[in-house]
Amino acid sequence: MKIGRNEKCWCNSGKKFKHCHYGRENEAPISKGEAIGHTKKNSSRKLCYVSPDLKHECSKKIINAHTISKSGSLKEIADESNHVLGLKINLPNIMINKGKLIPEKIGINQASTFKGFCSNHDKTLFACIEDRVFVGDEDQCLALMYRSVAKELYAKEGMLNTSEFIKGGDRGRQPLEQMFLQKFAADQQLGINAAIKELSELKHQLDDQLLGNTTGSLSHLIIESSEPMPVAVSSIVAPISDFSGNFIQDLGDLGDLSVDAQQLIFNSFSSDGKGYVVFSWVKESKKVLGFINSLLAIDESKIFSALIRFFFAVAENTFTSPLWWKTLTSEQKDKIQKLIMSGVNPMEFEPSSLLVDDGLEFSGWEIAALHKTNF
Repeated sequence: MKIGRNEKCWCNSGKKFKHCHYGRENEAPISKGEAIGHTKKNSSRKLCYVSPDLKHECSKKIINAHTISKSGSLKEIADESNHVLGLKINLPNIMINKGKLIPEKIGINQASTFKGFCSNHDKTLFACIEDRVFVGDEDQCLALMYRSVAKELYAKEGMLNTSEFIKGGDRGRQPLEQMFLQKFAADQQLGINAAIKELSELKHQLDDQLLGNTTGSLSHLIIESSEPMPVAVSSIVAPISDFSGNFIQDLGDLGDLSVDAQQLIFNSFSSDGKGYVVFSWVKESKKVLGFINSLLAIDESKIFSALIRFFFAVAENTFTSPLWWKTLTSEQKDKIQKLIMSGVNPMEFEPSSLLVDDGLEFSGWEIAALHKTNF
């Protein structure tokens, strides 16, 4: 490939070639220290994801906001040293574990936290779930949704920053390698930007409901037990296939902004000694309703096993009771490890059988009641 020094660079940065990729193969490669420094800086970004209409109420202090209640949920499943099992997703840890994501002990003060709310709004927005026993009313379900969506937006925006950092990873590489890496990062950014657009639109809907501008637009399924849930989670996903292996929705080509991905928010937690799993979605999302109905079609005695497959396959923000983990067989632990790694490789497609019952069952939580709201 021949290109003039003063021509626009081939990587679409908008810079002249001489100020961008000219001589890039002779530059020093990104060091491990630079990569670790980026990871730390990216994970310490401070924002408050409250509605723009409430920004004037923000305090100056951005805190480590818990996406899963520390006192009511994480403490309930922690061991005697106040630790739970979770994934430490950072570059140094991934290097140590040779690319694998392995459940490790995390203190409940650090588990599930992100710098996504100021001290004032973390208190006022989520007091209904932090300071009250969970009863499943609309305010509590909305608060659970709001926190999950904010955490996912924070994560996706962080991924966008990392993708930009990856573009600089072609320093010291030959031109063909540079082109491959730039193409990979550019394609990745298309997908991330599409996800950020969808999440921002969903958050706008939640902002409207929070402000009282709309009502009755959300649906919820609440699964209740008389005992704490051994796996706590707070996340969001656009399901591709259901629990029967049926195709749910086509998310289109990478970065296709015309695709309207239907999102499902889910939270698993404990409150007042009881365990809850709450699925929430925009009522008009019929494909998500189909996904929920495939879960409800499962024999009640096997729903917990289905939830375990779902949580570990699609959510990173998942925390496990060390005591429950110790009760698992080697086969059960291996299954969870495979579920965790199922979505790690961006070059692999999600198999339609990912959530289908494979005969391996899990125990430790029995369902007492199911509640449907605004189906």
